[in-house]
Amino acid sequence: MEYQINGVVAEAYPTIPIVFVSSVRDNRLPIHNSMGLSITDKQNETRVETKLAVTDTGQIDSFILNGKELQKERIESMAEVLRFFIKESGKNYGVKAESNNYKVYSGSSDAGAAAFVVGLDKIFDTHLPKERIALLANSISESAVRAVYGGLNALVVEGPGAPYGKQLASEEDLKNIRIFAMGFDYDSRISAAEIFQLTRSNPFYEYRLKMLPQWEAKIKLGLLRRDWNMVFSNAEENCANAHYLIESSGKRTRKKEMMDAIIDVEEIRDTGLQVYWTAGGGNVINAFSWEPYADKVLEELEKRDQKPIEYKVAPPARIKSIA
Repeated sequence: MEYQINGVVAEAYPTIPIVFVSSVRDNRLPIHNSMGLSITDKQNETRVETKLAVTDTGQIDSFILNGKELQKERIESMAEVLRFFIKESGKNYGVKAESNNYKVYSGSSDAGAAAFVVGLDKIFDTHLPKERIALLANSISESAVRAVYGGLNALVVEGPGAPYGKQLASEEDLKNIRIFAMGFDYDSRISAAEIFQLTRSNPFYEYRLKMLPQWEAKIKLGLLRRDWNMVFSNAEENCANAHYLIESSGKRTRKKEMMDAIIDVEEIRDTGLQVYWTAGGGNVINAFSWEPYADKVLEELEKRDQKPIEYKVAPPARIKSIA
């Protein structure tokens, strides 16, 4: 075989919504611009790690996820990306893949897709621009651009040059943001397909589409001013609107304990402490705060019998090692 690299280990970090993806096209691109945040715990241990061993078959020989073989139908989008790299490079490599989630509570599919594509780019020595890597990853998981870019980022699907990804603020820019995640033990979560169908079917969906540019603009302005109140109040309003559309269409995503956590966040804010929440389609409520409020917010959450785990903003997907 002609390759020199025998394999790589790539890692990426799970993601949470800032501007919620409420529907996608057939190619998995969202139908409107979106924003997300890549996060990890204080020790950088919350991550997805993907090992890719090179073969000469020109296909994905196996894909083990958390110790179990991944179903063939879930591999197809990844196989399509592999075929892209084969065509782009002229090298007929295959891979054996093993991916593991470490302390990940939500956003693992985005991080897994990001690590997979970053790993292939290294194996095939293609040196693709990050924008291209992000779109390839997004063809596997509809929010993977978040994990590719890290920090707070956007996927732009409207206007000149679209679609493209862009990092709006790095993990260093956001080092003072503290994230308190409250997870709840539910057996199931609402699927992305259900989210998209229910959101689009709501009679107020057109209102959401009209509001999206305003939320985006205010979040970007807040980042420029380092006005975290502006950033996260608009993120909360956006996510609350998305959940309202889903839930008023007939599917309860935020269960009782999750709603209690949201009420706790909002009541704590009413005392004068700066704290806001967002939630994806899973079973976690994320609360955002910063100094001089964050220590007191954490104390207040714990007084209300919440059990928050603290996270921080994470860097982009990256190569950890090369074999």
